[in-house]
Amino acid sequence: MASKVDGANVLGPWGGSGGTAWSFANAQAITKIKINVGDIVDSITFQYMDGKTARWSPRYGGVGGKPTEIELGPAEFIISMKGYYGPYVGKTMIYSLTFVTTIHEYGPYGQKKGTQFFIPKGTGLISGFFGRSGDQLDAIGVYMKTPIESPVAVGPWGGSGGTAWSFENAWTITKIKISVGDVVDSITFQYMDGKTTRWSSRYGGAGGKPIEIDLGTNNNLKAIYGHYDNYYGKIVIMSLTFVTTTGTYGPYGPEKGTAFSLPVKAGKVVGFFGRAGQWLDALGFYLKPTSA
Repeated sequence: MASKVDGANVLGPWGGSGGTAWSFANAQAITKIKINVGDIVDSITFQYMDGKTARWSPRYGGVGGKPTEIELGPAEFIISMKGYYGPYVGKTMIYSLTFVTTIHEYGPYGQKKGTQFFIPKGTGLISGFFGRSGDQLDAIGVYMKTPIESPVAVGPWGGSGGTAWSFENAWTITKIKISVGDVVDSITFQYMDGKTTRWSSRYGGAGGKPIEIDLGTNNNLKAIYGHYDNYYGKIVIMSLTFVTTTGTYGPYGPEKGTAFSLPVKAGKVVGFFGRAGQWLDALGFYLKPTSA
């Protein structure tokens, strides 16, 4: 039940041979799953990001069943799926599905009846699905990618002022320098280039009071929190907080406006990007996922 398609491992499908074949592949970021369930799983649909645009896949299955929508966070990845299939009105169908992410377990949706199947954690990240469907969901399998893929861009949060910047592919970030006044004025990163310590460019203006966070070489970022708000007619980053494996740094700046957060449950922050001018207008993250 395993092969490879376009660099992804193909696992499954589980279920029956009825209906027609379908495939939903190469989704970099799955943001929602809509599943309709009655006596069995009637249908499944996926929302995904196409650049910065959220799009829905076709519905795989029929129109029956009660709909349930699963919403995934901005850095939440599906790492496992389990379920049951068995005979239903002369056909083999999917009876239930459960999805496991880097943060939460969703389900089971449907009945635990028939033959169980599961994909163990640690196999990789589920980047798509395939199977067979007609009036119901006959069969389902997954496209599983190992965590050696390119980093995922998460965000940015904030405004559209200033100019775009990007600091990426830094596997070891050792220090973060943040300058703060009424807002976050700028941010700078120290990183390892082989055995050499280097500083990134300063992203933002020259104002504010500088604060330096020393991460060392074995201290990973586990979460980043912040706020953005209007400041003199511009939306800018107001505050930032960094949570590492050894402690919490911040908040730096006033916790005012709209809050955002990036919990890193299974992955590593390997860079940042955003927009900056006189201040830090926007901030996003490059996350290297792992299957944990």
